[in-house]
Amino acid sequence: MHTEISPWIEKLTPYRLVIALGAAFLVLLIALAWVAWRWSVAEDRMEMMQQQATEGFLQAPSSTRTVRIDLRNPSRVGVGGGKFPERIDFLVNARTERYARFRVSLLRDDGTLIVHADQMVRDSNMDLRLSLNTSILPAGHYVLRVEGYGRKGQLERFAEARLTAAPAAR
Repeated sequence: MHTEISPWIEKLTPYRLVIALGAAFLVLLIALAWVAWRWSVAEDRMEMMQQQATEGFLQAPSSTRTVRIDLRNPSRVGVGGGKFPERIDFLVNARTERYARFRVSLLRDDGTLIVHADQMVRDSNMDLRLSLNTSILPAGHYVLRVEGYGRKGQLERFAEARLTAAPAAR
């Protein structure tokens, strides 16, 4: 089967090597531009990680403190503020006959989720127990939200308590 080649393609035939090299150079140039851009993104992330490392990641707690929260009469609770992080053991009083399982969420005041504990059950004193390291809490205000699982498995809001995390003393 004979096919007719257009005259403009026949004119390009001697320059096939030049066109191929030009296309390869263009692809290489685009790839290098992409790598350079991603390299700057990686350097920015590395700088951010170095800054976090200077401030300190999750640090080992130096002490343990137990905080009781009564959901029937919640008051603002202060955590952190010491020179070193501490482990906070929350004992959340969840006295009710409506729910057997709970979800406890710790949220920043703006609604950003920090800690989420699902399918929690109470101990023999009717308390929900949750422990956390204060080095995960930047200074600010927080909400400890407790929700109960209803009979059909749907979540129902039970109660909330307010927390305030103080900045670490340096």
